[in-house]
Amino acid sequence: MRILIVEDDSNVRSFLQNAMKALRRSVKIETATNGADGLKMARRQEYDLIITDYHMPKLTGLDLTFTLRQEGCTIPIVVVSADPDTETDAIVAGSSLFLHKPVSLENLRYMLDMFGL
Repeated sequence: MRILIVEDDSNVRSFLQNAMKALRRSVKIETATNGADGLKMARRQEYDLIITDYHMPKLTGLDLTFTLRQEGCTIPIVVVSADPDTETDAIVAGSSLFLHKPVSLENLRYMLDMFGL
């Protein structure tokens, strides 16, 4: 299983990486620190799941999600944000799931089980 984590906050990015590895030992994780780099990576490599922050420099998680969906990407994309007002926008843009920050290990376990990963 391959996961792309797009998150500009190094602490959150590190937590997500470590949590995913704890939940699924064989997972391969790649990261990007902004939406523009995340978009480039998603276009070049196939992933089973993309987890993206909503608020980021260069390209927001909303823009990343919308662009990938417009390009025909059908894999699960999970948007995370501390701002609950962004949930509806994320779902409308095509996210498969919205998680509120701080994200817990239980939220991530639920997400992986939900997508059969």
